[in-house]
Amino acid sequence: MTAQVILVPAGAEYQAVMRGLRAVSHAPPVVAVPAGPAAFRAFLESWADRSRFANRGILLMGLGGSLSPGHSVGDGLLLEQVWDAAGKDGSKGYSCDRTLTQALAQRLKIPIETGVTCDRVITTVTEKRRLGDRYQAAVVDMESAVLLAAMPQAKVAILRVISDDCSEDLPDIAAAIGPDGSLRPVVLTLSFLKNPMAAATFIRGSLRGLKALEQAARSL
Repeated sequence: MTAQVILVPAGAEYQAVMRGLRAVSHAPPVVAVPAGPAAFRAFLESWADRSRFANRGILLMGLGGSLSPGHSVGDGLLLEQVWDAAGKDGSKGYSCDRTLTQALAQRLKIPIETGVTCDRVITTVTEKRRLGDRYQAAVVDMESAVLLAAMPQAKVAILRVISDDCSEDLPDIAAAIGPDGSLRPVVLTLSFLKNPMAAATFIRGSLRGLKALEQAARSL
């Protein structure tokens, strides 16, 4: 079983996946989507091809933050379950398609874990540990639960590559992502200037994560 379409957050993640797929013949279409739960939900509600892929295989790819000491920068994970911490009660879980997930895990030789979706970038070690303990999750992102909730009949697999581990704080970049999912470069730069050491760690991790994301796309 294979995915019929790949969804990737717009920007550097989308570009990394496209680089990886250049050498892949007969690759499925790749759709750039906005980052963040609100913007992604709005995209799915108006997505022209939503009905076309409503009951077909969808692969969501992108970066994520590690919530487990067992997973470091550059590691790839497939998700079997995702908790929605961005929702009203923060306790609803969704399951990914088992057949597609296991097929991709065998092909890519990466583990299958549990994830959690939040409404902002999680930047502190303390909060990462709290999330990991509460949900028994290995990775945090901002889109996965939204897709699973919006398209319950689709056969969804989710691949996340770690771009920051759970042992170091990140710059406070929450305000750098606009309500529409776009990046605010000036706000991002100011947040980096406030904490240059954390910014350097974040940049290094992002570059390693993007390279691993590109390799994962190529391995498909």
